[in-house]
Amino acid sequence: MFGLFGKDPNPERRMELTEHLAELRARLIRSILYMIVGAIIAYQFFTPLYTFLSRPLSEEMKRQNRKIETRTVQTPFELPPEPQGEPTREDYLKLRRAVEWLYQNRSTTGNQIASTVVTSFWEPFMLRLTMSLIFGFIIVSPLVLWELGMFVAPALTPEERRPLRLMLPVAAIMMVLGVSVAYYTMFFAITWFLSYMSDFPPPISLMQKPNDYVMFLLKMMAVFGLAFQLPVVLCAGAFLGLVTSRGMLRGWRYGVLLAAIAAMFIPTNDLVSMFVICFCILLLYFGSIFLVKIVERMKAKPPEPRPAKP
Repeated sequence: MFGLFGKDPNPERRMELTEHLAELRARLIRSILYMIVGAIIAYQFFTPLYTFLSRPLSEEMKRQNRKIETRTVQTPFELPPEPQGEPTREDYLKLRRAVEWLYQNRSTTGNQIASTVVTSFWEPFMLRLTMSLIFGFIIVSPLVLWELGMFVAPALTPEERRPLRLMLPVAAIMMVLGVSVAYYTMFFAITWFLSYMSDFPPPISLMQKPNDYVMFLLKMMAVFGLAFQLPVVLCAGAFLGLVTSRGMLRGWRYGVLLAAIAAMFIPTNDLVSMFVICFCILLLYFGSIFLVKIVERMKAKPPEPRPAKP
């Protein structure tokens, strides 16, 4: 950014309130235009985006369907012969066994036990529109942050801009890392959830709505992405003098409590996801202690003297 990652050509410039409001309005309008363009681009790539997001669910659904298709029948089917004359008790028993066989083995006739369904005619369009808005914002988020940084940068001193230059790229990397962990965790979480289908007597089938699944997955990604911002928040606190590495080391029990509480509020509430996010938060907390120490050493260095103006 010009204001955050470069030198301001006029650091002493002052603006009136009306000028600030006019600049804020212009940057908001540009940010909205960025998001509209991003939504249009994401709308055109809906199919590959949805295919990528639905992969954890679709792979497990295929596995469940293959398991049913390859299930072997224990006893062969016997079609009872047509009774000659008045049906006897033996004829009724043969007919009952045939009906019971068809009832118990009807899932092996090629019917799927897991599939995606829509219950309203507007759901496909609304899902495509919602995903386009969300991913459109993600695509243009660097430009939106650039507008925000350009608006805030004149109010910051060079010493205050230095931590921002370091933390913004780290925040982006940690967000991507958290989202990736959430995505690959869903493979194990969905397998764990669908394993309970075997506890119910047949017939049982999964009819998953795409909108519910996508929103669920995006919530998981948001939770993991925000949780992975913990090192950024702690380093920012260290720059402001609110957090110290010694205090974090003494209060490690609070870090464990924080990880346990955060794991309780994830959307899935399954053991796999809870364990993964709890482990990640603990790892990030103790890893942040070393990052805070680096920040403390940076703050301890005397600032470089500015060259005198001629």
